[in-house]
Amino acid sequence: RHIQRVGGALVRSRSPLRLQMHRLSFSSYPAHQILPMPALSPTMVQGNVAQWMLKEGDEIEPGSVICEIETDKATVDFEAQDDGFLAKILQLDGAKDIPVGQPIGVVVEEK
Repeated sequence: RHIQRVGGALVRSRSPLRLQMHRLSFSSYPAHQILPMPALSPTMVQGNVAQWMLKEGDEIEPGSVICEIETDKATVDFEAQDDGFLAKILQLDGAKDIPVGQPIGVVVEEK
């Protein structure tokens, strides 16, 4: 078996040719960053998306609130660290029990 990291995920295949095909299918995407469900406390293992404060296509600036995340103890603002644009929302308002680290959105550098 062949294992390779593709787009931040580990891909397993029985042949190197299949891995190459996976790589090519990802190459058409623009440069992007995945927004993971943040760990807002040392003990947090999952959270809920209470509400998105931005919509797809909106510009993101450092310090702007992207969405509100509910933990078992509080609702906390998820603030942007970098510039970009919210390209895709992967977990809608009200999504529940999302594990820390699971993608909730995609950010691109250019619109």
